[in-house]
Amino acid sequence: MQVGCGVYEHTVRGRAYLYFWHYENEGGRRRQICEYVGVAGRPRSREEAARRCEVYYDRVSGELERIRDETVASLRASR
Repeated sequence: MQVGCGVYEHTVRGRAYLYFWHYENEGGRRRQICEYVGVAGRPRSREEAARRCEVYYDRVSGELERIRDETVASLRASR
């Protein structure tokens, strides 16, 4: 499982834009997804990028906890 997300700026014709990237499962593989957030200089865009990071990490932390619990339970059951 590959976990990660972040934000980067991309300049097009002299204007900076924010993009949010993250990893998702797709057909049993991990794929990096990039999503447009907004104009880089706007506080609203920065806040939206931060919100997306929080949502992503909240979701994947739950997934990791579930995987950990299943793995440990499986190991203990096979004694």
